[in-house]
Amino acid sequence: MTRIAALLPLLVLLVSACSEAVSTAPPPAPASPSTPPAASGALVIRLAAGGAHPDRFCIPQWSIANETAVDVGALLIELEWRGPGEAVIEPAAALGTLVEPLPAGRRKDLTLNGYTAACGELRLVARRYACRDSDAVRQPCPGPLRMETADGMTVDLGAAREGPMKGAVEPR
Repeated sequence: MTRIAALLPLLVLLVSACSEAVSTAPPPAPASPSTPPAASGALVIRLAAGGAHPDRFCIPQWSIANETAVDVGALLIELEWRGPGEAVIEPAAALGTLVEPLPAGRRKDLTLNGYTAACGELRLVARRYACRDSDAVRQPCPGPLRMETADGMTVDLGAAREGPMKGAVEPR
């Protein structure tokens, strides 16, 4: 017990010295935002290879970003995954993929599934899409749909068209 009592003042001195050193240090630089700024004026699908063995089993790293200056209550989009030989390995959902909310300058990461194919053999096909406000009323999308890919992955926007979709009430 006497040893602990003798060491207690030394411990207090060390703790106070450390706190003074920390308090006199300059403040850290602000962290960079986790989402890209609204820059391109488009709704952007990004796609890159992912997973421990992307040459055999791919877990696509993908996201959708609103790089416009206008908030979108939700984006509905029909997306289909195709594999080797154009085989459909994941068809578009009946009501499309719902991305909500999608405020200006924000990105939503959507990586969920893995496929037994090399990442370079996968293709994401975008078809019909619609933007809606927070009350589910369809509104014009604030910019075009575009893509960015990496690692040999592809996104096909050839059939992508903005228009009516189930899940978005048509304006009166």
